[in-house]
Amino acid sequence: MPCGCVIGPDAMKDYCDTIIADGKFAFPCPNCGIVWRLQWVRHVLSAIQTEDEMKAFSSKLNDNFIARELKIQPCPHCKNFLERHPTAPFLNQNWVQCPKCTAEQGRPIEFCWVCLRPWMEGNKLTCGNANCTGKDPRLKHLQTCPTKQIGDVDGVPTVRCCVKCGTLIHHEDQCKHMACKCGYAFCFICLKPKTYEWQCGEAYDLCEVAPRQQVIFEKEPP
Repeated sequence: MPCGCVIGPDAMKDYCDTIIADGKFAFPCPNCGIVWRLQWVRHVLSAIQTEDEMKAFSSKLNDNFIARELKIQPCPHCKNFLERHPTAPFLNQNWVQCPKCTAEQGRPIEFCWVCLRPWMEGNKLTCGNANCTGKDPRLKHLQTCPTKQIGDVDGVPTVRCCVKCGTLIHHEDQCKHMACKCGYAFCFICLKPKTYEWQCGEAYDLCEVAPRQQVIFEKEPP
């Protein structure tokens, strides 16, 4: 390895698969912690994986990067990256308060997560700034992703959003039943949530394709 550590090809593949499955896109050496360059990781994996496996690896890696990057924004003042908190007791999910700037300036430093301008007299739909649409950038990814066939159901968007935590989820293979890392389980085809049982039947039963999602949080956070 470039960092000087030794890892076998099978162990390398298993380790990278674990990183991808965890929703990450950086590959620190499991022994010394030095982050490997992505070009080197691709080079090593290309020697032990098929072309299709490498395409799947790249696709999952890109999805992880997009999902992570779309969940953070820099504070327009201190430039520290912040995440929104969907359980915050405010109507508009785009409202963000920077704890660092608030502590340093002794007053609430609030801004809009979408346009990054100071929070004005906002409401549930807008931050109060002119020309701010208030639309989450994840929506474009949801509305422009390609479609695929899941089981015998065609025309299913390849990307859905968890309505509980806002995480983008890419369907790779297998059945329609999906479980987000936050614990929320739903059908990838019809988007019905799992209650005590699946509302749309077994894993490969036919159900109606739900339209592309138009909002991130389709219900008020608990």
